[in-house]
Amino acid sequence: MANIQSPQSATTVFLDQPPSCLEFCPEAPDYFIVGTYLLSETKTDQDEIEQKKTGSLQLWKLDSVSKALSQIQRIDVPYAVFDLHFHPKQKNLFAIASSVGSVSLFQVHPDPTSPSITQLWTKQVHEDPSIPALFLAWAPDDWFPHSPADGFAVTFSDSRTSVFGTEGDLCDLVEWGTFEAKQMIEVWFVALASIKGMDDSKIPFMFTGNDFGSLHTRRFGDLDDSDDHLAPMLLEHDDRARHHTAGVTAILPLSDSLVDDAPVLLTGCYDEGLRVYHATRRGEVLAEQCLDGGVWRLQMLETKKIMDAGDTAVTETRFLVLASCMHAGSRVVRVSCKENGGAGDWDIEVLAKFTEHESMNYASGVWNVDGEEKSEILVVSSSFYDRRLCVWTADV
Repeated sequence: MANIQSPQSATTVFLDQPPSCLEFCPEAPDYFIVGTYLLSETKTDQDEIEQKKTGSLQLWKLDSVSKALSQIQRIDVPYAVFDLHFHPKQKNLFAIASSVGSVSLFQVHPDPTSPSITQLWTKQVHEDPSIPALFLAWAPDDWFPHSPADGFAVTFSDSRTSVFGTEGDLCDLVEWGTFEAKQMIEVWFVALASIKGMDDSKIPFMFTGNDFGSLHTRRFGDLDDSDDHLAPMLLEHDDRARHHTAGVTAILPLSDSLVDDAPVLLTGCYDEGLRVYHATRRGEVLAEQCLDGGVWRLQMLETKKIMDAGDTAVTETRFLVLASCMHAGSRVVRVSCKENGGAGDWDIEVLAKFTEHESMNYASGVWNVDGEEKSEILVVSSSFYDRRLCVWTADV
């Protein structure tokens, strides 16, 4: 095993509010958005403490040569920003999930002389504004039964997961389905994926992780068999926290096809574990690595398939992943699977540890992730309480 790199920051800046989420703009790769979450406390005349959550959206530019950071724009919002993701197809649009149970859609205008963000709309996605929306996941192209459909799933702190969709303009989003849990608990994460079945047809899946450590799998019917907005749910199971000893906070589908009729996932957890997880009814951990901090977010950077000498079969698949690890900083990880006819032989290797952050690393991103193989990655990572953004590189 190669020595683990310990990169140093090339640039460090401090924000005016704690950063909670961060993502580069696919349409303008030198720019990224930071969402913030500021909790303010004031004492009333009755000596009671009142709390108020506010935030901001900040447009930043990264100079990939000098590694300098510059703030381009800042928009104050009357809520905390919990999550932020760009649309997979309309790559200058992004949506945020808020502390008041709403989702807002924004547009980035990547004018080279005057880039800017504008808000398009805000939608209340939970009837109770005291219930925060925790995470938002856009649906992949082929997740809904009908091809014009578009939308997202959003999770809440009261155990609910809802799906909002449209077959027209994104301004016309309506609720298409709601999934309630049996216990009131935070659902930290939702992932939507379409995975090949035995006959090569695409099967829609929804995976959620909650604060009890449970991973919930919902399998829907074939895309061609439904006239409804959502395909009928054929299978639903919860692993009852058999394999994660704390909250499941990140889920990244790894397999294009089902393995023994179940998907393979990469999961992050408060218990500091990164796991390759076979999402069968009872669940199975295929590989596990402690990352020294709660694994809050995972970003896929690259997937590489190694062919045999005749280029006729894949012998190994390698996934390059960036992990935001809360109190431990950021990690660059290689997850690999050697084919053996079954679920494969899996391995997790830590390539780099960035440890300059002095509080919770909730958000990180990589400049210009375009699917091409690279020898070095350029990373912007953040930490919450010390309000820090750092730029650093790692060899991969």
